[in-house]
Amino acid sequence: KKKDRIWICSFYKMTIFLLSLSISFKSIAQERSETVQDICGNVYPIITIGKQVWMKADLKTTRYSNGDSIGTTTPANLDITNEPEPKYQWAYDGNESNAEIYGRLYTWYAATDDRNICPTGWHVPTEADWSMLTTYLAGEYIAGGKLKETGITHWKSPNYGATNESSFTALPGGYRY
Repeated sequence: KKKDRIWICSFYKMTIFLLSLSISFKSIAQERSETVQDICGNVYPIITIGKQVWMKADLKTTRYSNGDSIGTTTPANLDITNEPEPKYQWAYDGNESNAEIYGRLYTWYAATDDRNICPTGWHVPTEADWSMLTTYLAGEYIAGGKLKETGITHWKSPNYGATNESSFTALPGGYRY
């Protein structure tokens, strides 16, 4: 069920390797620069892949684009399974220093809230957005490797298939049950 999923925010995160719904996306037809800034002042580099523009880093925001705060829990691993529509964000493993590298984790309800967690003009990628990206990168079995950072600085060994041919440099954003 979608409501049971936690999506990492950077909107890079592909379901292929469960990175995140954190990757923000906007049409290449829209005006763009080399970076985009969120409501909290975090700056993200962007990249064009095919006919799409993607953020190259996971979202770190703790606010919706209208300025409203996105809640969190104390402790970070608090069980929220009985909440009907939990709207939260966390740093992976409850460690705030992880947010700088890996972005934040968001519940499905926070990621899809009408107040938008993405910077103005950006949105959480749709199934069609992901499909276009994976098709451009030669299919779902190959696309993940073309997006992933090479080496084992952030990925566990042996990091099979990672070529980063796209220059996207996807990182593993973490998870929360």
